[in-house]
Amino acid sequence: MKNWLTNVLVGQILHSKKFIYALTGIVVPFLMAKFGWGEEIATTVWQTACVLILGQGIADINKSKK
Repeated sequence: MKNWLTNVLVGQILHSKKFIYALTGIVVPFLMAKFGWGEEIATTVWQTACVLILGQGIADINKSKK
């Protein structure tokens, strides 16, 4: 069970584009707001990450239909 869980976590989740976009969409705006680089820009980065996740989800759905 532990080996399966590790394979799923590392093999699928960490190599997922959606996961990378989500992680970037959380970490980058947080750091930008923390260091005072502009809350508007941080919001734009977060919204861009959301659009990328949505787009990648649609691409994955279309890929699985083929």
